[in-house]
Amino acid sequence: MSARLQLVQVVAVADVGRVRVAWSPTWAAHVVTVTRPGRGVVAEHVVPERARALELADRALSELAELAGMPA
Repeated sequence: MSARLQLVQVVAVADVGRVRVAWSPTWAAHVVTVTRPGRGVVAEHVVPERARALELADRALSELAELAGMPA
């Protein structure tokens, strides 16, 4: 099944990784994807509520910031 995603938010943290939040009309849910260079997708969450998706993205960004040695 092919899903067309509508980008909601994407944030890159230094050279440590990227967090993307997208809306999938096919699944009627938000998809939060965390990627790391050289590792590809390391986490993916599908949640129906936008607030929950943004909360998950915020938590992932904090973890990536810690990996980069940046204060969260």
